Amino acid sequence: MSEGAEVPQSSFSERALQGASVSVSLSRNRLLSELLAIDVGLMPQTRVVNLEFNASLHEHGDSIDDIYFPLDSIVSALSIMEDGTTIEISMVGRESLVGLSALLGNSSSRHWTRMCIGGSLARLSTSALEHTFVSNEKALKYIMRSYSGLITQVSQRAVCNARHTVLERLACWLLMVQDRVGGDNLRFTQEAIASRLGARRAGITVAAGALQSIGAIEYRRGQLHIKDRVGLEKAVCECYAVLKADHEELTEGRFQRRV
Repeated sequence: MSEGAEVPQSSFSERALQGASVSVSLSRNRLLSELLAIDVGLMPQTRVVNLEFNASLHEHGDSIDDIYFPLDSIVSALSIMEDGTTIEISMVGRESLVGLSALLGNSSSRHWTRMCIGGSLARLSTSALEHTFVSNEKALKYIMRSYSGLITQVSQRAVCNARHTVLERLACWLLMVQDRVGGDNLRFTQEAIASRLGARRAGITVAAGALQSIGAIEYRRGQLHIKDRVGLEKAVCECYAVLKADHEELTEGRFQRRV
């Protein structure tokens, strides 16, 4: 599957799941770890799957039959315009889950969800998790905190997309990706990044060139290396501070300690 701006319309086939189990600790996803501690009955129903970049989890209008918890991967929620243009509404890593709306009464997907960084995810049936969600107050609080984090991200990124430059948005997006998967080396084509930021490829080329010129990143043939995170943070807009603080609260467990 190419790493381009066009998002394929194929559904997430069961064939992609066969033999895809991998050895990855479920504790990598803090929310899942907390939920498994609350309801040990979820453990036998949890399966780990491995998916590549741009693989589809849910199409627009699909029934959300399964919930996914990224373990070492990132999932994008994308909106696709009539002209084929795409823009990322939100990204989810090991701090949260994919398919949250199904637990809140909306059983069909309103967006396209695609792998942004390929890797492992834990999969649970929506019905199994829904039982824990409605019957356990602690589980309810954990999941609703994740919902609050999603709202924060969507609203702040809406402001960012409307008010800030492509360079600032690119710097913010790269930092958000690094926060969720760690490491300095990311595999992205400029076209793939453009499809997430809703920008022209030429605009990404210029912005990446500017970040490269100050030594913040190095980009060669689809391989992006973050050389200087501090430099990247200096290029970012004010939105990143809001997004980072909320992400850290979810991943470092400060909210969990208050429950």
